[in-house]
Amino acid sequence: MLEPITNNKIMLALITNYWKNSAGGGVKVYTTNLVKYLKKLDPSLDISIIFREGIDPENYYPSKNKIIFMLKTMRYLLKIKPTAIHAQGGWFTEIPAVIYKTFHKKTRLICTHHTEPEKKMPFYKRLLYNLILNRFDYVTFVSKDLERKIKEVSGLNIRSKKEITYAGVKAKEVSEEAKREFCERFNIRNTSIVLLAQGFTAYKLKAEGVKLLIKAIKRLNRNYPNIFLILTRKGVYSGELKEFAKMEGIYDNIIFTGDIENPYVPLAICDIYTHITLGEGGLSLALLEAMSMGKPIIATPVGGIPEAIENGKNGILVEPNVDKVAERIEYLWENRGLAQKLGINAKKTAKEKFTWEKCGERFLALYRGERE
Repeated sequence: MLEPITNNKIMLALITNYWKNSAGGGVKVYTTNLVKYLKKLDPSLDISIIFREGIDPENYYPSKNKIIFMLKTMRYLLKIKPTAIHAQGGWFTEIPAVIYKTFHKKTRLICTHHTEPEKKMPFYKRLLYNLILNRFDYVTFVSKDLERKIKEVSGLNIRSKKEITYAGVKAKEVSEEAKREFCERFNIRNTSIVLLAQGFTAYKLKAEGVKLLIKAIKRLNRNYPNIFLILTRKGVYSGELKEFAKMEGIYDNIIFTGDIENPYVPLAICDIYTHITLGEGGLSLALLEAMSMGKPIIATPVGGIPEAIENGKNGILVEPNVDKVAERIEYLWENRGLAQKLGINAKKTAKEKFTWEKCGERFLALYRGERE
């Protein structure tokens, strides 16, 4: 039961790239859930959402064009006069907040980083981003590893106060009817060994990890012909992965679902959740969802994953090597008692460490200036 926090009323403007009904993946889920729990924690919270991608007639959509978005957002902030601004999604969400604070110095500025940088920024971009970010009261990161990578790869020197704001997660009940319909749709039998990887078709480093997983399944298929891998989401690498599975001669054992409405349905069905990726921007919500459902997990120790998975306690960490991945999958399948124990511990970790209540409470404290 949430205990509402009602003192010190906040007028919050949350500026985000992705919002409801967009293809924003984990960023969208993080933002929409954060807002949901902020309102539960503090019913007096006056919150305005300013978004660039999505559909929501109850909130403000300035424009998809980044420059127009930035200019219209600036004008909107002057109209609503927030006491706190929370920016997510890039320079076009951050610059309006910084300009607004130039004229309203008591306004608290917070920005959250979700995405791992691909390469070091050129000097002029580093200079600009340092100027922008160091005007914020707090810069938050969704994992410790992401904070480290942004510093090392981008070359930024962020002097603002920093916080780690892990995403939250909550298990969901899945009806027997929903599970039955999913199995019938994708021809999954009771005798099948079902592996799952959620959302791996949209990002290159994750798609490369899936290729290792497909090769591992090819090796396992010799002794376990009833093994299947479910890949959810229709992403830019879906076609490439389908061709790769065909080339490896294992296409019939890979289930490409495309986009699905409820990710908890395949989670409820799978025997093992496999998070084999060569890179991870922050800490995957899909991984946390698998933990919340008590699934035995095999994952590569990249990004923020080791901040959630302790090898041998609540999951198995494995190097991105085909033989080792295949060995760990077989080991878990043949040791059901261990798999069950890992799942129970994963669920406990998710319940204790990764909750939207904790995430929301931390942000409310930042909005109020209670973490000085």
